[in-house]
Amino acid sequence: MATTVVTQRSVETLSLGGRPASHHLRTARDTTARLVEHVLTTTECRDLTDAGGRSAVAEITERCVALAADVLDSGCQPCVSDLSRLKHAATKWARKGVPLAPIQHAFHEGFSVGLRMVAGRAVDGEHAALVDGAVLMFGLLDAVSEAVSSAYLDEYRAVASQHHELAHAMVTALLAGDPDGAGIAERIGLKPASGYEVVAVHFPQHPTEDADFSLQRIHAAVTHFFAPDAPLAILSTSGGTILVPDPTATSVEELVAALSSAAGQQISASAVMSLPERIPDAADNAYELLRLAQRLNYQPAVYRIADLALEFQIARPGVGQRHLQRLLDPLRRIPDLLPTLEAFVHTEANRKKAAKQLVVHPNTVDYRLKRIEQITGIDPMKSSGLRSLHAALIADHLDPKRSA
Repeated sequence: MATTVVTQRSVETLSLGGRPASHHLRTARDTTARLVEHVLTTTECRDLTDAGGRSAVAEITERCVALAADVLDSGCQPCVSDLSRLKHAATKWARKGVPLAPIQHAFHEGFSVGLRMVAGRAVDGEHAALVDGAVLMFGLLDAVSEAVSSAYLDEYRAVASQHHELAHAMVTALLAGDPDGAGIAERIGLKPASGYEVVAVHFPQHPTEDADFSLQRIHAAVTHFFAPDAPLAILSTSGGTILVPDPTATSVEELVAALSSAAGQQISASAVMSLPERIPDAADNAYELLRLAQRLNYQPAVYRIADLALEFQIARPGVGQRHLQRLLDPLRRIPDLLPTLEAFVHTEANRKKAAKQLVVHPNTVDYRLKRIEQITGIDPMKSSGLRSLHAALIADHLDPKRSA
């Protein structure tokens, strides 16, 4: 907040060139127009250069010229009420979403030209008066910048808080199947998407970083991500749900990469595309996929149903699942057979890689695979046999009794 009154000079009105330093600001008809034109030609911000923006810039420039003239005449900086119009304009810019940087740049450009106009009236022997005038103008710029910035940021925080609360309510409504989700979207200025990719995410505990601090950085990453629109999220320190509206083919992967960078470690996620009215079911499926990937100790990545179709189906309880689980029972009685089968599957049937992983000779892997065929009647060296044994391993890992 700008100080109410700061006396810079208590003597007679500051003069330059035999006239009050404020004379040119008060009498020249084109002063405001020149300043406005300069500001608009030195900014690329469309919110300031369109019709509405030009009108606002002209109004604020006129007010700043009047303030500058008063400061030069009185030697005193403006009080809070004198800056109210500028603060009101700042709140309007914040609500409209105009970036703060070009606003600050516009004020500095305007004051630079205004200072040159005042200084241009000085004559020889007026060095001290010229310095006094510059000090007053810089003081006014400081007061104006502080008032505008603080009003802008206060309004921005209020709007952001309200937007966050409504966005949270929108996600909650969509996840609950509440039809009011579309109405909430309209109230916060969002266009309801034709479809959403429902993303379930898990945040592993960081080995050295506080969980709340990590979550703040993850929230910031979500806020600044557009693909092509901003995602909506409900997150906790352990994970949560993100809705990506009308995503591109790579939106979710790019989002998860950004979250992993913010978290400082790789994040596991699953994604299911859905129509707005089917989001609750999609969220259930997404979380089931994520749990599958975690229970099977899969590497952190983005998993979709196409990636885990086999695992997803095997996880359904029934006769088929029980049959698959029993296939491996005979192998449990002989050491090294199950680990060898797992290594062979995980290395995509590469004997040498499996042997390296097990720290044995490839011939040992061949011998053990042959024993597996003799015991189970299924040949892991054939693609059909390997598929069956892979499915059996998945069912085995998903059995809570065996993993206990």
